Amino acid sequence: MKFIKLLSALLFVFSFTSCSITEKMIISDNGSGKFSYEIDGSKMMSMMGSAFKGESNDDANKGKEVKKGKVVDSTFTFKELLASKKDSIAKLSPEEQAKMKKMENFSLHMLMDEDKGIMNYSMFTDFKSIQDIQDLMSPLQSMKSLTPGAGANMMGANSGLPKENSSTKFFYDGKTFKKMVSKIEAKKEEIKVDAVSEDDLGGKLKESMSMVFEQSNFKVVYQFPKAVKKISVEKALYSEDRKTITIEYPLKDYMENPDKLSFEVEFQ
Repeated sequence: MKFIKLLSALLFVFSFTSCSITEKMIISDNGSGKFSYEIDGSKMMSMMGSAFKGESNDDANKGKEVKKGKVVDSTFTFKELLASKKDSIAKLSPEEQAKMKKMENFSLHMLMDEDKGIMNYSMFTDFKSIQDIQDLMSPLQSMKSLTPGAGANMMGANSGLPKENSSTKFFYDGKTFKKMVSKIEAKKEEIKVDAVSEDDLGGKLKESMSMVFEQSNFKVVYQFPKAVKKISVEKALYSEDRKTITIEYPLKDYMENPDKLSFEVEFQ
């Protein structure tokens, strides 16, 4: 299907280029709200330039009309994606299948404009209670799971993207908000596979990915119905009314040290 191909292309792009991931949450007085992941690959588009558009500067193209770049603006539901890939998803572990099931209420929007240098991907949902968004799958991992074989076909056995390695819980009672991220240690057999892959291409890919993570960032932007009195993160930024907080982390922490993303908020 068209959107599966788009996901494959985005997974390939974000595996080898710097990008920005933003996690947004808006909580209303009654505890309901909106939650989204947004990935901005526009920096990559500007870096790739004409090479990405398939244009060339050789003499053969001189005098010819420049072809307009591709434009994609598509929105679809995660439920559609799950239905189209049900056979492949059935091969995932029970834990991964359960996480994919939780994504059914999400919608996805892809926007790409080659001429304007725009490439954005967003995944969003409404929730009735904070309990509805416990232990969600990350945006990169969701793309990876929905495009089985994409990593192997385009990038070799090891795509360089780490496996889902964390569990995230949220708590909100009107007085306190908590984001609790715990790291899940890799199983012995997974460690052994990774060790073998270090010998050749896998090791080079991991080294490249490490450099990408250091140049990229992960941002948290949460809006609450009440003003924030204090937060457990020193580098957090506040909006003028203190109802919105912004925290920025190196993407490397998001991928390798997810427990650093935990924090607690106390309201006025």
